[in-house]
Parts: sequence; structure tokens; C-alpha cells
Amino acid sequence: MDQPFYNRTNELATLDRAWNARQPAGQFLLLYGRRRLGKTYLLQHFFALGDKPHAYYLADQTTAPAQRLALAEALLAALGGEGVAPEELAVSWNALLRFVTQQCKGREGRFGLILDEFPYLVAQSPELPSLLQAWWDREGSALPLFLVLCGSQLSVMEALGETTAPLYGRFTAGVLRLPPLSYDEVALFYPDYTLAEKLTLYGVFGGAPRYHALVDPARPVKDEVIDLLLRPRAALENEVAFLLSSEAVRDPAPYNAVLAAVAQGDTQFGRIQDRTGIERGSLSFVLARLLELGWLRREFPFEESGERRALYRIADPFLGFWYRFVQPLRSALTFRDPSTIWDERVAPQLPQYLGEQVFESICHQWLRKRAESDLGLALESSGRWWSRDGQVELDVVARRSNGGYLLGECKWSGARPVDVGVYAELLAKESRVPDPRWREGATRALFSVGGFSPELESLSRDPANRLHLIGPDRLL
Repeated sequence: MDQPFYNRTNELATLDRAWNARQPAGQFLLLYGRRRLGKTYLLQHFFALGDKPHAYYLADQTTAPAQRLALAEALLAALGGEGVAPEELAVSWNALLRFVTQQCKGREGRFGLILDEFPYLVAQSPELPSLLQAWWDREGSALPLFLVLCGSQLSVMEALGETTAPLYGRFTAGVLRLPPLSYDEVALFYPDYTLAEKLTLYGVFGGAPRYHALVDPARPVKDEVIDLLLRPRAALENEVAFLLSSEAVRDPAPYNAVLAAVAQGDTQFGRIQDRTGIERGSLSFVLARLLELGWLRREFPFEESGERRALYRIADPFLGFWYRFVQPLRSALTFRDPSTIWDERVAPQLPQYLGEQVFESICHQWLRKRAESDLGLALESSGRWWSRDGQVELDVVARRSNGGYLLGECKWSGARPVDVGVYAELLAKESRVPDPRWREGATRALFSVGGFSPELESLSRDPANRLHLIGPDRLL
């Protein structure tokens, strides 16, 4: 059975614009992103809509002659070429490109050519981007062609679009980095689960559609997480090692150490260094690489930028869950029943993990998408804030376009409604923020998976309190 396709509305619109652009002007797109985000599936889905004519080639880690032969076979199957043998086309990249020109010139209607895992081609043929550039300028841009270069190795793909690269300025259809799915997009995979279960699965598997496609939504969440992540020889048992190796990380040890340190709560540079024992220069390199990959994010207190105040946080919930729970328990999981370990070691800590590491991110996603439509608040930016002494933390501080501010708290509280005590805590924190502009006429917001007490609901109905409640009826 085909996997369902959810969302990616903006990306599909970009592809559709290029396909329907004025002909015969050629269209050239660079599409990249981390593994498991559905780049190939997006392209397959788009070209299947309306049965668009195309040739798709998934490059492999093999020799250049073998790559060219496989591409020649794909082109002949899609474009025809009576009397032409694949071996004739595979003699050079230029021969393949000339064949594309011959078969597409004067063609009625656009033809798509997708070169997937393009970094594997460049690894064997470093001259290929220059050859493509010369061919595109001379012939390709005048053909009714939609050429897509797709890949997962971020450094190679991003380098193709740099100002010094041969293909710079040729991507007429744009440069598209595919992001992870947001929490509400992930929820579409699970129409029959409760809100807390949907958000839990986002907190475990993150925004990679590939992982959610593995989940059987007819089974309990606990059983699916155990069978996919915790049980020996589970489908995702070696996924993190695969992700590291696919990014050409030669020595995974420092990357594993840094991600584990951050997941366990050591988020400052100095504390990461103390925990991992990595020399300062090497640690800076590893952190920069993890930021580039989108596995970590660097966070500053809202409207501050001092380097000494920076914190590092896991950006991908899948990695956060892995390094918080799976990696530390791997030895125990070899000898003990995974269900027992879940009950003893995972379930008791899961609400804290979801509340601190996942739900805050969900709330900021919600604000970016729906603050204006649902609350009538036009926001310009949002973030967290914490005092220098660590005594005061605000989960949400956002600047409104009218100059005012929104202050808020995020409470997982899946088991019970949030009561007026949380609102009182927010008011106390508000009184201690250092910037008086944040306090003057501040709007307040509370987020809760478990809803709110009647008393708090009553307070929110009084306009004088300027209080918005975002509970289970609004989160999705």
C-alpha cells in the first residue's frame, strides 16, 4: 500500500510553478535536506500528479562509468532513442547531456530530469557541476526541461549554490532546503490518537516523515516506540549511526559525546567541554558542524546576543529522545525486557522530557503559525528568556508589531488541567523581568496539553487580564 502524503504545500507549489513556467525556458531546481525528510517521496508524488513525463535517477556509491550507464538506461527508458545503446551514451557526461538536448529539443510539453543523491555523482566526477553549467548555458536553459538536483549531504549541496560555484545563478526554479515537518503536520499521521499521544510521537520521532510512516497507528504508542527504537534489532536501532555516517563524519565519537551532553542538560559551551573532555578548538568545530546539519540550535535569551549567554539545544526531537533515553539504556536493553525498562526508566521521565525539550518548541511553532489568526496578535519575533542567576525563566517572550510584548508559559500537564497557580507564577516572573517595556501592558499566554481549570478559564474571559489560554482545543 502506498504511503500517505501529507502537507508540503509550499514545496509542491514551488515545483508546480517551475513545471508550468513559460516554455521553452528551462527550469533548474536545487532541492536538498537532511535524510529521512521525504525529498525523494516529494518528487515522486509531484511527478505522479498528472503523470508528468520524467526520468528519475537515484545515484549510487559506485564508479563514474557505472553511474553513467545507469543514467543512460533511465534516459532511454523515458525518452526513447531507437537504435541507441546505453553503452554509447555512457561514454561521457557530455554524451548523456547531448542526448537530453536531442530528445527534448522541439518537444511539446515539459520533461523532468531528476538526479537524486547528486553528491554521489560529484564524488566520482568532480567536474560534473562545471559540465552541467556549460551545457545549461549553451543548450539546457532553452529546452522544455525541468532539471532537479537532489541530495542529502548538506555541505555538498549547499556548496553548489555558493557564489564561487559553477552553477551559481543557474537555479531558475530556486534553491529549496526541505525542512522537517512541524508538530501539527506530524499529527496528520495519527487521526485516531489523543492529542497527548500525537505530541508524544512528535517528541519521539521528530519531524522526519520516514519514521512516522513506520508507526502502526492501530497499536498503543508505548508498544510502537519500544518495537521501533528499544527492542534489539529494531528498525531504527542503528539509525543515528547511519545518519552520522551519511554526513561523511569520519569520527563519530565527539559528535555522539556532544549530543549526549546536550540531551542530558549540559547546554553551555563550558559544561559541554567539561562533560566530553574535547579540546576547545575541536569542540567549536563539532558544534559548528552540528549546527550546520540542523541537529543542534544555538539559543540566546530573547533580545540578547552575548556569546557568554548562548546555550545549545537539540533541534531534532528524534535525536533528543535517542540521546536522552535510548543511548544511555542500550546496555540494559541487551539483557532486560524493553517493556520493563520503559516502565522503570523511560515513562517516569517522559513528561519532563516532553515538557522541557519538546512542548516549548511546539508552542513557538503554534505562535508562528496561528498567533495572528487565533489570538489577533501580530508577532515579529519570539524566544525564551532566562535571568543571569538562573532564578527566572520565561518559556515565551514575543515582540508584537505594535511594540508591546507577549509573555507566556508552556505546561505539558497532560494528566491534569493547569490552575491559577501557574498564572500567578507567570505574573511573579513578569514582575522580575529586567526590561520594563516587557511589563507595560503585557499580553499573557498559557499553553497546556491538559487544559485549564474553571477558575483560570474565568480569569481569561476578563479583558483586563489580557490572558490567552491555548489548550487541547486550539493546539491542533
